[in-house]
Amino acid sequence: MKQTRCLGFLLVMSGLILGLKGAEPPGRVHLTTGQHQLFLDDYLVGSLYRVKRQVNPPVKYEGNPVVFAEKPWERHPGPKWNPAETEALQIRSAPCWDPREQVWKMWYYSASRTLFARSKDGIKWEKPSLGKREFQGSKDNNMVLVKGDPESFIQHVLLDPDGTPERRYKGFIGGRNRHPVVSADGYVFTKLDVPLIPSQDESHLNYDEVKKRFIATVKHRGPFGRSVFLSLSKDFEQWTEPELIFHADAYDQLLGERRVKDHLANPRLRLMTVNQPEHYNTEIYNMPVFPYEGIYIGLPNFFESSGHSPNRNQEGVNSVKLSTSRDPSLKKWVKVGDRGSFIPVSEVGGGAIDTGQVLAASRPQVHGDELWFYYTGYNHRFQKDDPYQGAIHLATLKRDRFAFFGSDKKGGFVETRAVSFDGSRLFVNADASDGELRVEVVNERGREVLEGWTRDRCLSIQGDHLSAEVKWTGQQDLSALRGQRVRFRFRLYSARLFSFWVQ
Repeated sequence: MKQTRCLGFLLVMSGLILGLKGAEPPGRVHLTTGQHQLFLDDYLVGSLYRVKRQVNPPVKYEGNPVVFAEKPWERHPGPKWNPAETEALQIRSAPCWDPREQVWKMWYYSASRTLFARSKDGIKWEKPSLGKREFQGSKDNNMVLVKGDPESFIQHVLLDPDGTPERRYKGFIGGRNRHPVVSADGYVFTKLDVPLIPSQDESHLNYDEVKKRFIATVKHRGPFGRSVFLSLSKDFEQWTEPELIFHADAYDQLLGERRVKDHLANPRLRLMTVNQPEHYNTEIYNMPVFPYEGIYIGLPNFFESSGHSPNRNQEGVNSVKLSTSRDPSLKKWVKVGDRGSFIPVSEVGGGAIDTGQVLAASRPQVHGDELWFYYTGYNHRFQKDDPYQGAIHLATLKRDRFAFFGSDKKGGFVETRAVSFDGSRLFVNADASDGELRVEVVNERGREVLEGWTRDRCLSIQGDHLSAEVKWTGQQDLSALRGQRVRFRFRLYSARLFSFWVQ
């Protein structure tokens, strides 16, 4: 018993350290001109004083859901524990913008049917008749077809910007294991004669525009249960053997137990029908991975279980959290901040469907200065007498604002490690609506503020800005510091700092 407790303590401490510390930076950190620097990990953090890092959830669209079951072929018989007809649409691949047709395209699914929708604005979605797959004697529907396997459904579809015309669209089929498929139009797909990618029932697919590779994250068992494995491909035919990259740890078990208890005690949240403390457990259902401003961001789906349900599965709550990686091989990951939910379940009432489970699509899409996150939302995970419903929802976030360092009115600061740069102008993405932000430049060792670059000479930044230039009186720009190793000290007073960059 003592050994078990000791091991648990070590695992918890290991989880805490891994959650707070990113990859060790090189001796010289050079800022890429124009690349926004986010504070999702500690890579650029030199020191902190009276500030706290927090996850910043996107705002759920007030008109949710944006796509829901309307047609007979979008409905299907319910599970054994709830045989009533269900309306449970799902999405795993984010909509993609087709520059040729000037529309957003979405592939979603219900049971074993893949369906297609399109939109001019990403809010109002049309479900065109494709005439490809038969339903009850008619092809007047929006169902997508897989040649030679009409009963298959496609879980993932993406538009490959570098693909040949006949392989412009790529995807995976298969409830277990993943079979690559391709298409010229996104309506009729052909299976490739290639080996399957081993997977359980969850996965994600993305295209890495930076490394020109395809990223598949699939589900297998690992420590503490469901975990995320990685498979990569350059040609969409040859894939690396899935390798474990992300899983829950002992600290996640403690947080999950706390989360379940808080959920059960909150009357505004969907009631869990099972409460078995001896079976509490936290696992990772899936995790899409995508490049963003020189790093990789993951949207892991945490399943925090309250016990075993009568349908021989588990009761609990699914929500989306944040992870990040600076490792080009995508094998080393950091859980962001205090591991709080990035896209949580909604409270009951008000017509919300996403009160029991939330699962993110493959990546956010850029709409002007916003990032749009589409996600699947279910009304519950297991409730015997409540019809099972699922639909596609939307949440929006201002650019870069995944997480922030914030302070109260007494003030605090975030100081970077020693960095060098080639640009001449410093910008911040910050919200100082109730306070202000000032910046001072410190020498390489962080012990002395450079003359002429003090906070007193820095012009106060107030208000909410996605891009605010930092200026000092008596200084034209940062040209005099170009090539030197210095630290930026961001002083916050009732303010939040999301990112900075040198232009």
